[in-house]
Amino acid sequence: MEEKMSRWGVGPAFAALSIGYGLITLTISYYFHPGFQIEFLPYRLLSILGIALILIGLPFFIISARTVSRAYNSDKLVTDGIFRCCRHLLYGSWVVFIVPGIALLLKSWIVMSTSLFMYFLLRKLVKKEEVYLEHVFGSDYREYQRRIPCVFPFGWLKRPYNTTISADSRSRADD
Repeated sequence: MEEKMSRWGVGPAFAALSIGYGLITLTISYYFHPGFQIEFLPYRLLSILGIALILIGLPFFIISARTVSRAYNSDKLVTDGIFRCCRHLLYGSWVVFIVPGIALLLKSWIVMSTSLFMYFLLRKLVKKEEVYLEHVFGSDYREYQRRIPCVFPFGWLKRPYNTTISADSRSRADD
């Protein structure tokens, strides 16, 4: 791994595949309306929840994008601040907050499946970034990887790990 990874990492592939799947679900939701509509909750509640999720997700996305950009430019590993929540918050903000918020606003079960698709896609694609970061930052990244979950931004809720576990037998905080 002689070459520095692009500042975009796996982002372009993740975005293209996610948008493609999302467009398919939007099309299905539109053509088979009201077949995939969320009906058991009032739209006002769904709207409030959807807007709240989006309003939570956007700052996570913006702050993590700025932080990643600064870290990339200075060749630093950021493990504090907002990145105490999860390792891949830039992607996680879309998977956990923004896309589910949009799905709730659209009242669509099938659009909600986009978030699930994105999660599994991300878990597959992000391995390339993880290998790169481990190569560049070594034990610092492995320790960060051990302590902080991959996608779901709930790292502060996790119980402290046993720090006496050896590197070989460590359990990773992989959602």
